[in-house]
Amino acid sequence: MERGRFIRVGKYRGDPNAVAYIVALADPAMAINLIKTKVGSPGDEFEDLGRVSHDLLKALHLLPGDFTRADNPSNLGGFDDKAAN
Repeated sequence: MERGRFIRVGKYRGDPNAVAYIVALADPAMAINLIKTKVGSPGDEFEDLGRVSHDLLKALHLLPGDFTRADNPSNLGGFDDKAAN
């Protein structure tokens, strides 16, 4: 598996209520699009903060296309439902 991406979602840069996601996709645009599609809301801003390691994705049991909140990665194996927020 390749590396993943660390994606931040907030209403504006520096938003103290922003949420970060660990995404098991190597391409930044694809990772942002996945988060935008699955958990985005009107007015959200999406920012790619950088890469995450293969080892982290493996430790979180994230398969390609899976993602999880960075502040609560309790849903091992992926996150794909707005209802979990």
